[in-house]
Amino acid sequence: MIILPKVRCPGCGKLMEAVKAQVVPPANVLEDCLRRCKKCNIGASNAKNPLKVKFIFPPPKP
Repeated sequence: MIILPKVRCPGCGKLMEAVKAQVVPPANVLEDCLRRCKKCNIGASNAKNPLKVKFIFPPPKP
């Protein structure tokens, strides 16, 4: 079991929940992110090291 740790949302500052998964695929698009901010819908890449996490933002609303 792989655990992706909590990370702080760059949009609102709230913590995104930690995630446990058997398989952790790379996340290059928002839909692939296992961690997402419930308020902002910003995704955190699936890196285990918090220092290597990249944030993926949703498309702007018209």
